Amino acid sequence: MDNLEDEDLVPPTNLSFPVLPPSDIQQVAQTILHLFDPSTSSNPGLAKHLQQELQQIQGRTEAWGLIAGLAGHDDPNVRFFGAHTAQVKISRDWESLPEELRPSLLPLLMNTLGTAISPANQQSYQSANAVVVRKLFGSLASLLLRLPFPYFLHPLLTVLQTIYSSAASATALPPSLPSSGYNTPGGFSVPGPSHSLAAFGSDGGEAEGRIRHKTRLLALEWCAICVEEIGRAGLSEQKRNALRRHIESDLSVVVSTITDAMNGDASTGQQERLKEAEAACKCAESWIDYGLGPDELNALLPALYNLLPLPAASSALVEVLSESLFKFGKGTKVLTEPLLAWVIGPAGQSLIGSADGETEPSEEIIGFAKLLTALVEHSSEWLVARIKQNDVQAFLGVILRLTGWQGIGSVEENVSELTLAIYPLLQEAIMDSDLFQAPHENSPDWAVAKQFFRELVQVTRRKVRWPGDGDEGGSLGGLDKEDREAFDTWRRDAGEVIVGAYYILRDEMLESLTQTAAQQIQAGAPWQDIEATLHCIRYSSEAVPLGEEKSLPVLFGEQVLGLLSQRPPRGKGEERLRLTVVCLIQAYEEWFKFHPAHLLPVLSYLVPSLTSSTTISRSAADALKALCDMCRKKLVEHIGAFSELHGKIGDLGAEEQSKVIQAITSVIQALQPGDAIGPVEGILNPIIDRINQAVSAVQQDPVNAQPVLIQSAAALTACFKGLAPSDDDMFDTADEEDDKEKEERVKIAREDQRMILLRTRVEGAVSGVVQVWNGDAEIADAISSLLKHATLSSSETLISLSPLPLLTLVCLACERAPSALWMSLASTLTLRINSPPSPLTKKKDKTPEEQQIAEREDLERWNIVADVASRLVVVAGNFLSGDGMSNNPDVAEGWFKFCSALASRFPGVLLRLPTPVVEAYMSLGLMGLVTQERFSLKSASEFFVAVLANTRYPSPVEPIADPLFAHFGPLILRALILSAGSEGPRSVIPNMAELLAGLIARISPSLMASWLQGVLMQDGFPDPRATIDAKKKLKEHILRSRTTRKMREALHEFALVARGLDGTTYGNATAI
Repeated sequence: MDNLEDEDLVPPTNLSFPVLPPSDIQQVAQTILHLFDPSTSSNPGLAKHLQQELQQIQGRTEAWGLIAGLAGHDDPNVRFFGAHTAQVKISRDWESLPEELRPSLLPLLMNTLGTAISPANQQSYQSANAVVVRKLFGSLASLLLRLPFPYFLHPLLTVLQTIYSSAASATALPPSLPSSGYNTPGGFSVPGPSHSLAAFGSDGGEAEGRIRHKTRLLALEWCAICVEEIGRAGLSEQKRNALRRHIESDLSVVVSTITDAMNGDASTGQQERLKEAEAACKCAESWIDYGLGPDELNALLPALYNLLPLPAASSALVEVLSESLFKFGKGTKVLTEPLLAWVIGPAGQSLIGSADGETEPSEEIIGFAKLLTALVEHSSEWLVARIKQNDVQAFLGVILRLTGWQGIGSVEENVSELTLAIYPLLQEAIMDSDLFQAPHENSPDWAVAKQFFRELVQVTRRKVRWPGDGDEGGSLGGLDKEDREAFDTWRRDAGEVIVGAYYILRDEMLESLTQTAAQQIQAGAPWQDIEATLHCIRYSSEAVPLGEEKSLPVLFGEQVLGLLSQRPPRGKGEERLRLTVVCLIQAYEEWFKFHPAHLLPVLSYLVPSLTSSTTISRSAADALKALCDMCRKKLVEHIGAFSELHGKIGDLGAEEQSKVIQAITSVIQALQPGDAIGPVEGILNPIIDRINQAVSAVQQDPVNAQPVLIQSAAALTACFKGLAPSDDDMFDTADEEDDKEKEERVKIAREDQRMILLRTRVEGAVSGVVQVWNGDAEIADAISSLLKHATLSSSETLISLSPLPLLTLVCLACERAPSALWMSLASTLTLRINSPPSPLTKKKDKTPEEQQIAEREDLERWNIVADVASRLVVVAGNFLSGDGMSNNPDVAEGWFKFCSALASRFPGVLLRLPTPVVEAYMSLGLMGLVTQERFSLKSASEFFVAVLANTRYPSPVEPIADPLFAHFGPLILRALILSAGSEGPRSVIPNMAELLAGLIARISPSLMASWLQGVLMQDGFPDPRATIDAKKKLKEHILRSRTTRKMREALHEFALVARGLDGTTYGNATAI
């Protein structure tokens, strides 16, 4: 392919294509017929065997002879296999065809195509012949991508002329144009293919009319398949540009073929013309996506406009607006203005008017809505700049009509949802436009925009309303579960429209909605009306400022929330209304921090909601938790009310209990640490008692004890979450108190005997849960969450636990029953050690006594970590040896994550372990590098990267690590090259590159050169396809490069060669 532009190449002559003996052809045909025999479909085993046999035949070099050998068979399945073989061999086995024979493949395929589509051939009338022709088109497109361009001059026109010549040969008339054969040397002075049809005459009879129709469809099919194959090929930019230049002279013929079919033949029937127009639009869409120039697009657009509202024409125009050279607002004269005129003109209005009163929109309306959405996305700035013009306002009115389409959104109609994306685009364009920088009060542009968005809010509020009036029994709104979920999704999407409307209307919109809600409640309106209004207010929260003090106090005051709290539950409708109010409260959770006077009324509404239906109680618990977390300092003065709430917690579901416990403990956390001791005891002791009871009962009655164990563990986890101070500065617990003073008070409170005893009980409860784990996934999740949050806090809390005893506990559990859970937790806990540092380690100048304490603490940590590391490597060695790593990839991944944590946090501890133990870590790491499971391989490489990074200068353990890498370095190098170049998934090449960069940074260039020479020069390593040149190039790049990016590029390039993917479509399409 180096000589693609060599126009002087002349196709070799007197060469024959491989021909198979008739007996071999007959045998293959019989196998194909056997596969497609109806009796074979009832025998999957036989079908699979026959398919494999045919694939093996197809893979042989001799299979090139099947293309001609099967082309004339009577059965279309056999002919299809022959055409399919052509495409497979061209795409995958091109190198197996001798170079001197490759040009002769083109006339073979062209002759085969000409015969397949010839009206004089009876086989062309078989219904299954269409798939044979499509496959031949695909083969010719594949050949275009492989054959040097001079051997396939004017490829699109060449095939089109073959199509029209075959049609012309079926009549008594010869083609009317000179040089109508294919691949005529030199320039082509041939007009569009439609002129060849003049040979038939305009009144050549019904048969000739059918032939003309079929020929136009075939021409469109070839043009579409060719460009789609080009798009799928994944060509490099250089080859793509060369191919574009090669076919550029044929584009006018393609456009003429498309527009002729769009304009239609007056002698053809209406159904045939419609079919041709749809095929032409789809073909045009493919070419637009490929990238037509402005001249070609300008030639297509008038024909597309004439076909509106044909859905295929709308789809093609969407492609022009979003993917062509005219995207991003270009071409408004040829695109925006004509389309706007069509939409608001008689044709567009007639389309919408004819559908008025219909719930389910037609395909034309759906295509029309998609077109309008694409037009606004393309021309939003143009539209906003002319918003005062009558035609633009009429256009926006059409969009509103589509949004307000009659019926339930996403249930009875699916056109309104297509328009929802339009409004944020318009809102953003308005906010960015210079016209809208003027004050709102005096700007006519703002007046028009606001009126449009006022109407939008009204339309949206009407559309989000649940169907029906009042409670009618049965299901909510008369909808089943699937329809309710679809409508809920529509309502959420409509919420984004409301957010955009707020940015335009601001306080006016919120005030109007709040007043409407108050009036509806006072007037006793159906719950559907009230809920729809509150739904809109809920979704406005994203845009409403925290300082809003006009409408929200009314909303959460007596006029709205006060009256809502007095409404008795009267069925599913009132439950839905309560759910919306609960979600509304949560949506404005941060607003309450700055308006604490409204907290108690809101909490008074949420607490009864906790015992409502499951859906409401869960949302109420979420809202309560969020409010308490956000406003904990403001709620401390009402701690007594939370004590009463805790007393009623037994009435709640398991999930709600945990959330309420977290809410209560977050308020307790805002108390002074000494004052919080009693409440913390009151919360935790009952939970610990339940855990201990469940642990005792799990052996005798696991069915009943296990849910209690999971629930109690979740409740204990909620306590750890709630008592942890938030790092988010918008929470208000640390606003007025110095951090250091707060930590000192917590430290004093932690030394209280009650807290020491409580933490001891917590550790005992955790130990009990760990010891009774039987592999159940739910308990595993509960344990994982519990241990992580027990040690997660950024600073010590009254009950936070040291990770050291928990690490020992996890190690014991892993020894008893190795699993990914324990390995993962060991990793997490190892990273938690020393984080955060104790107050003593923060001080720069320590007293001798403080220094001794710090050294003793360090020694204790090191000893525990070393003990755990020595024991876990034995577990991993026994469990992951042999096929253990491939059979248990989750455990392997968890193990290497622990290794990475150990190497990152305690490299000195790791390297000072006994030599056999350290070598065991390295050996397991090497095993991980040669596994084929992606995540295990990735985490193994991360382990070695961590070791390399944490043992280089100025690390004090560098002298210890150097002898280790002198021994294991070549083995690591060999394993990573083997993984990248042959055995591992290509997706881990970036990880291997990072590891290679780490090695380069640690190892001297001379030593690395020696290692590379020894590894790369092994015969057949990492794959026999890896050439000597590729190996030398890789070595040079490695020794010259120092960045991970350079390493990645070098490894990827080498991997393509070693895996046989260099220069292939797949290799180019899957670049790392």
